[in-house]
Order: sequence, then structure tokens, then C-alpha cells
Amino acid sequence: MRHDVVAIVLAGGAARRLGRLAAAGKAAVECGGRTLLDRVCTALAAEVPRVVVVAARDTALPRLETAAEVIHDSVPGAGPLPAIRDGLTHALATVPPPRLAVLCACDMPLLAPGVVGRLLDLAVPGVRWILPVVGGHPQPLLSVISVDVLTEVSTACARGGGSLRDLAAAIGRTTPRAVRIVDAAELRAVDPLLDSFRDVDTPEDRAAVERIDDSRRRRC
Repeated sequence: MRHDVVAIVLAGGAARRLGRLAAAGKAAVECGGRTLLDRVCTALAAEVPRVVVVAARDTALPRLETAAEVIHDSVPGAGPLPAIRDGLTHALATVPPPRLAVLCACDMPLLAPGVVGRLLDLAVPGVRWILPVVGGHPQPLLSVISVDVLTEVSTACARGGGSLRDLAAAIGRTTPRAVRIVDAAELRAVDPLLDSFRDVDTPEDRAAVERIDDSRRRRC
């Protein structure tokens, strides 16, 4: 396990499409007998020594089986950029500070630790963002960044925000080799069906994950 890494889990989403399932927030939605947040944090803790959860204000998070540092976003409802800024700022206040950060949404219950490890293996000098592309779409909410990306994140927040994909694209335009694109073929070696990138936004998504869980149990 690398010791210069922190995981930042974004757990402040409103999850309106999940309806009553998310009455206590998306992080607390149960899937396969465990909460989404607990499943994600457990997978990350297998590869990363430190997990920071950025939660919405006034939201009680579910109990976690693994240790995690919980902070609350400074700008409620403003999206992932301010939450990432808050998470990085918190993580960098420690000594020694981390060098890399794994960014992850809290709604990826099938996250495979091997995917996290593979992305970290690609973090070589000069690369500032290791960005998977699955189904033709960049996946910044399961990616690895150099912590110095905080500079660009803070600048984007000061300008009113924007998307993570736009930020990654801007960094890539400034220094083309700074963004390492990871295609599906590279990831299938550790996650053949790319289930790590399945998020849970609707009741149908949750049901699909539970079917996959059932199928895996039957094979074991």
C-alpha cells in the first residue's frame, strides 16, 4: 500500500432520483445489505491508507466499517469542485502531506480495489491527472490527481465552478502529458466488466447492482 495517498469521497449529493430510498441521503442508501458509502470506503481502504469523506452539512452519515475522516462541505449544494477543494485542503493540513488523491463518488458500490491500485500505478512524475475513460466518457469521479491540482480547483471555484471534465480538459490543453487517459482495455485486466464505474442514481441502478451481487455470490 502506498503511504503518500489520500482518498477523497464525495458524499454530499441530494440523490433526488432515488426518491424515498435516499431519505437519509445517498451515502446511507443500502445496497446488498450495506450502505453505498460503507462499500466505497471499504474498497478504497484496501489500497489507500487514509480516507476523507466530504459530506453535506447537517447530514448524519451511516456507520462505517472502516476508519474515515469526515468533514462537511463549506459551500452546500455547489457540486463536486468545492467539495474536492475542501477535501484536499483538509488532507494537506497534515504532516507529511499526501502527494496523490483518489477522487471517488460515494455511489459506486462495485468499486474494485484493483482498479484503484491500477490507477495509482500510473501516477508517474509529470502526470497530474490519471483519468479513466469508459464508454467514451471521462470518469473524473473515479480518478487520481496530484494534490497540486488544488490550485486549479480553487481557481475554478473562485470563478463560479464548472465541471470536473472541463477542468481536466483545461489541464490537458495547458500541458498535454499532464493528463494520462486510461482506456477500458487497460482497466479490464482488473475489472473485466468495468462494474467499478456503475453508479447508483435511480432505484433501477440499485436493483442492477444487487443482481450483480447475487450473481457473484452464486459463483462463489
